[in-house]
Amino acid sequence: MFVLITFIIFIILVVLLHQNYNKYAHGLREKPSYFLWLCTRFLDYKGWTTEQYCLNTNDLKSTDQSGYLTDKDIPTRNQSRPKMLRALPHRQLTQHAPDDIMYEMHKHMESISIPKYGGQTINNELLLRGSSVAEYTGADALFLPNADEKTFGKGEFAHLHSNDGSFHMILHPSDAKLLMDKQWAERFPLHGVNLFNKIPVPKTYVLVYAPQNENEVKIWKTILNAAIDYNRDIRKHKQ
Repeated sequence: MFVLITFIIFIILVVLLHQNYNKYAHGLREKPSYFLWLCTRFLDYKGWTTEQYCLNTNDLKSTDQSGYLTDKDIPTRNQSRPKMLRALPHRQLTQHAPDDIMYEMHKHMESISIPKYGGQTINNELLLRGSSVAEYTGADALFLPNADEKTFGKGEFAHLHSNDGSFHMILHPSDAKLLMDKQWAERFPLHGVNLFNKIPVPKTYVLVYAPQNENEVKIWKTILNAAIDYNRDIRKHKQ
C-alpha cells in the first residue's frame, strides 16, 4: 500500500511539474530545456523575473551622464511593451519582428562585421560575428576581437534572438535608462549578478524590443551603434 501511495504521489507531482513547464514555455518558438526551467524557478524565488525588477532603473547611474544616445535620438515607443517571458530564456511573447525586418537585421550585422573564427585579429577596431556564447540557442552575436577570456561572453556585447527579433546588448548606464524610460528596453533578469563568482553579468545588460518596421530598424541601428561605441571605449579605458 505504501509503495502504491508513493507511486501515485510521484505521478501527480510529475503531471503538475509538466503542466508548470508547459505554462512557462507557452508562446515560445523554441522549447527551452528543463534545466533552464529549473533555473527560472530559482529566479522566481529570488524575485528576479518580475516586471518591477526588470524595469527598475534606480541603480543606473554613471559618473559620465552623457552616454552615447540623446533624447533626440530615441523617440518614445508608440506602443505598449510586448508581453514577455522574463526568465531563462528572456523572450518576447508578442510583437515579434516580421520576417523581412529580421532578414534586414541579420544583413546589417553581416555588413559591419567579419566571421569570428578564432576571435584573434591584428585590428582591434574590427567587429567579429559568430554564434553567441551567452545565449544558449546559438543566436547571431557581435564580439570585440582579441577579448580577454575572463570577460562576459568572451567579448560578446550583443546578440540577436532569431525567434522574435529582440536583441540583448550591453549599454552605457545612461543609455540603458533612456531606452527603458522610453519603453524600448528592459533589463535581463540576471543583470548585475556574479554567476558562480566567476561570470559577472553587466548591470546594463538589457533586452531591446524587436523592431516592427523600417523606422524602428533605424532606431535599432542607432542603439546598436551606441552599444558598439560604448563597449569599444570600455576596453580602451582598461588598456
